[in-house]
Amino acid sequence: MKKLYYIFLLPAFLFLTGVTACGDYDMDEITGLHILTDDEMEEIRRQDSIAEALRQQINADLILEYTVTDYFATTYTTQRLDIDIAAIAECFGLTEEEVLAGINQDTGAPTINGFAIQASTHQDYTLNRSTTNGVWGHWFDNNGDAGTWNDLSALGTLSFYCEWQGFPDDEDENNYFNIGQNPNTFTTPQEWTVYECLSYEDKRVAVAITYILTERGDVTAEIANTQQLTLDMNPASTYDMVNVKFDPDQVTAALGIASMDEIEGYLGVQADGSYAQETNAGTNGFWYDADGGANAYSENSRVYTSYGGDGWPVDEIGIGQYPGNCAVGDSYTVKYGFLANNKIAMMEITVNIVAYQDPETAPEGEPEELTIDVNLQKNYTNDFAPVQVDVRETLRQAFKMTTYQIHSARVSGDLKIYCQTETAEEPEYTADVPGYWLAADGSSAAYADGLCWVSLGTSETELYLYGGNHPENVSPTAGTTLTTTYIITCNGGKVTVNINFQVDPEAAE
Repeated sequence: MKKLYYIFLLPAFLFLTGVTACGDYDMDEITGLHILTDDEMEEIRRQDSIAEALRQQINADLILEYTVTDYFATTYTTQRLDIDIAAIAECFGLTEEEVLAGINQDTGAPTINGFAIQASTHQDYTLNRSTTNGVWGHWFDNNGDAGTWNDLSALGTLSFYCEWQGFPDDEDENNYFNIGQNPNTFTTPQEWTVYECLSYEDKRVAVAITYILTERGDVTAEIANTQQLTLDMNPASTYDMVNVKFDPDQVTAALGIASMDEIEGYLGVQADGSYAQETNAGTNGFWYDADGGANAYSENSRVYTSYGGDGWPVDEIGIGQYPGNCAVGDSYTVKYGFLANNKIAMMEITVNIVAYQDPETAPEGEPEELTIDVNLQKNYTNDFAPVQVDVRETLRQAFKMTTYQIHSARVSGDLKIYCQTETAEEPEYTADVPGYWLAADGSSAAYADGLCWVSLGTSETELYLYGGNHPENVSPTAGTTLTTTYIITCNGGKVTVNINFQVDPEAAE
């Protein structure tokens, strides 16, 4: 007890001593700033150095380092990055197949968790396995820290992403990262190092990706070969392409390469003769305006080029149209170049828009009114996967028109669809035109309130009703059933369609 007494008494004694001694000192000296000694400064520097070293540590059993270089872009472009799956498998004590299955979350696969390590703090980001559309990968801010698209957009710091391209239970898996930037964000060189990570049991792997953004240099290459190509196309209501053939042997010989796989870049020629280097259409392609100059996608766009991709014919260039912008009699000459070894092989492509040669003959007689019953049925899906029903012959007979003529009327807006009641006013479509999102009572609804949608799909050879369920507004376990009536009018004819749409519960895996 005596020992305990002295322990409590000592602090009190020191306090009293301090109070009674105050009279011996100038208060300015007591309250003034303390000037650190050299030893104290050195100790602070030592502690800061230790803290910085700890902050810079990456908590991983294996670090794989890669560098990806990209260029400032105004559209979403990607760079492919393949990573060393064999090294990850060795670290985890698994096979490569097991690692890929785990990353892609295949059924029965080992549990491999995806996460990120924040570049600024080196702390784990485990809130989301992925903040992209892939099963692994993240959006990053301008510090190299992971976050969601919405959060980073709200802060104005959304910079770039790493998205794993692998799909569960897919025999044709493409297992690699796509790296891409937030378009129209950067105009000065940037460099970040970010960490996409995996863990399995007690093992951790960090994929350190240094992403470098820079500007493209001017094209100084000379044209070494030119091919003149011509393609006739019908006016298009979709972005579907028609291919034109060229001679790839001429290209490889002129550029001094062994195959088209060695092409280093793709060029579009702008109206002033300068080169567009940032592809913005199809695969490795460009949009062209009414003057035939490579340009940004806009309402003035007419046609686009596309070349390459999985299974693409090596001797063909795809040509597509801006739907509804090209008319019979139009002609555009566009220039599309292949670049390698500081040489260019140029394709001058003349696209002629010609009239469609309709193989059908319209049914004889006057347009009439018909009524049909249509049943649409599908299992609930968490996407917008549609089902469809053919209505071609009914529409042909009612409107006394060919399939192509009805298709053209759909594109022009002459064909109209009313939901439940025909009116004198223009229809206000709420789904794919012409079509509607539907409420429980079958009336037209906004997307946010709809349960299902039904629209009319057309092409030069097909006429069909198609629709699907809303992923959020329909229960995956209960499904839904609704009925409605569409009135389709065209060319003085009318078709009343009694629609029954049944969405069954989600199918068991």
